[in-house]
Formats: sequence, structure tokens, C-alpha cells
Amino acid sequence: MKMNVPIAICIMAVFASCTAGYQVQKSVWTVQEVQQWYNKDTAKANTNSILYRGSDTQQHFFLSQFVDKWVFLTVKKNELAIPEEKPYKVDSVVKLGYYYVDPNNHFVKIRDFN
Repeated sequence: MKMNVPIAICIMAVFASCTAGYQVQKSVWTVQEVQQWYNKDTAKANTNSILYRGSDTQQHFFLSQFVDKWVFLTVKKNELAIPEEKPYKVDSVVKLGYYYVDPNNHFVKIRDFN
């Protein structure tokens, strides 16, 4: 029994180290949460924008890349009005998004994608 304790500790340590860096992304964000995340992480890296990917009947979809981490941001339509709303399509021939937005200024368009 005494020999199994060190083995169990090693297995737990390996498991903990593998899962420590993994963070589950939120599925739906509020406008305030997107703004707080943007101001905390993205603005420091001077990426200055979030890509608007389109909207469906219930949600708006955004994408941001912070260093080597992609963050998918979904906001419910009842929380945010997008003036230049575009359809959200998930297929390989569609580009990543339509245009960049500023979350601190009501998600208004900053510039086109490409």
C-alpha cells in the first residue's frame, strides 16, 4: 500500500499540470463582460479590435485573437443592436468575419476585414 501512494501522487500531479492551463471559454457573454475582457487583455496587446462574424436570429458572433489564443465571443441580440448586421455563416468558404468593431463604443464598425 505504501508504494501506491507515491504513484498516485505522481499521477495526480501529471493530471493537474495537464488541466491547469486549459480554460473553458464562455459560451455566451454579456456586453459588459466583453468590454471588461477587451480592456483587460486585448487592449494591452494593441490589437485594438474585435472581428464581427455575423448574426443569426438570437445572437451576434465575434472573434478576437490575443497573441496565440482565439476567443469566440457570442452576445445575445436582446443586449446589443448592431447597425450593419450581416448573416452568420459557418462554412469553409466564408471568411472569418465582416469587419472590426470597438466594444467600448457600442460595437461600432472600425474598419473592414481584409
